[in-house]
Amino acid sequence: MVQIIKTSVKCYKKKAKKTVGGKQKIYEYNQYLIPLKRADNLKCGEGVLIIPEHYFEELFGVEDTWSVKEYISKLKGYERNIGEYMKEFRDLEWKHNKLSKSYKELLSKHTRYTKKYRIENEKIDKLEALAKELSTKNKELQDKLQSRGLEFKKLKEDYERESNKAIILENELKSDNDKDFWSMLKNRIGKKELPSKKDDY
Repeated sequence: MVQIIKTSVKCYKKKAKKTVGGKQKIYEYNQYLIPLKRADNLKCGEGVLIIPEHYFEELFGVEDTWSVKEYISKLKGYERNIGEYMKEFRDLEWKHNKLSKSYKELLSKHTRYTKKYRIENEKIDKLEALAKELSTKNKELQDKLQSRGLEFKKLKEDYERESNKAIILENELKSDNDKDFWSMLKNRIGKKELPSKKDDY
């Protein structure tokens, strides 16, 4: 775990004597001391980074070290969550790959069936066009048949009328022939009888 140590910088005035040009001068400067506790568990010679407190908010979005500790603790929690998310992500990735494979297979089947469906639709369109053409021809033939039927009916009526006329004429001719036959027979018989009577005289 990241350890943050809170302490204060202590300043001391320090004097130093120097001889410059044969004259002795006293220089004064600040000496800085950062006190540490034994509980901080730092080793001798261990490198440390010092960040002034007023930079904390700029770096971490918090104002003091306690907030930084809380922030770092949250980061640790996020790391654990990230580990869980990575595991879940790998599971989801495996499922995604499996689903992608199934999707590709289904897409391939869909493409094949779509092609068959399109071909069958083209056949249906052709058959419908042929059926329409045949229906038109059938209507034309029905119209012709109806026209021929009317013509046939008229011819039949004419035929029956003429047949009736022929029967009547035939009957009339027959009766005329019968009359002529009897007349002729009577005439002949009469002619034969007349000479025999003359002979008797």
